[in-house]
Amino acid sequence: MKILIGYDGSHSADAAIVTASELLAESDLEAIVLTIWEPVLVTALHATRFGSPMTLLATDVPDDDRRSEHLARNLAQHGARLARRHGFKATPLWVADDHDVTSAILGEASKFDVDLVVLGARGLAGIRAFLGSVSNHVLQHSRRPVLVIPASSKRDGHAKPDPRLGP
Repeated sequence: MKILIGYDGSHSADAAIVTASELLAESDLEAIVLTIWEPVLVTALHATRFGSPMTLLATDVPDDDRRSEHLARNLAQHGARLARRHGFKATPLWVADDHDVTSAILGEASKFDVDLVVLGARGLAGIRAFLGSVSNHVLQHSRRPVLVIPASSKRDGHAKPDPRLGP
């Protein structure tokens, strides 16, 4: 079974890996651990959707994007190591979000023809609760089975290292 695991380094994402490994306990689980990073320009364009004026971008945008990609790579690699510890044949993957996170997840799920998308759920408050979560949007728009795991199901008590420190 080929699974795409959306991974952002949160407790919910850790819980999704641990719980999915328990629920799907079979001998041949292949996982792609996906972390999405957002380029500065995409962040600026998203801000304009909510009434923020488009501002001039700093000249160090490429440096900021490289740092974001580096952080995403470290997160994906950490998630893949966690998945391997829990029985998955895991491969890290990090991609830039060129539109929105939901589209990026669904696009990669389609590209790799996965059997299942696994995501952690987060409790949201304020405007994020009004707009909806990534897991909710993936559930609404996916043509593949989706398993959403709440953070409260986390059974792995191990502290995770700071991904900014590298592998």
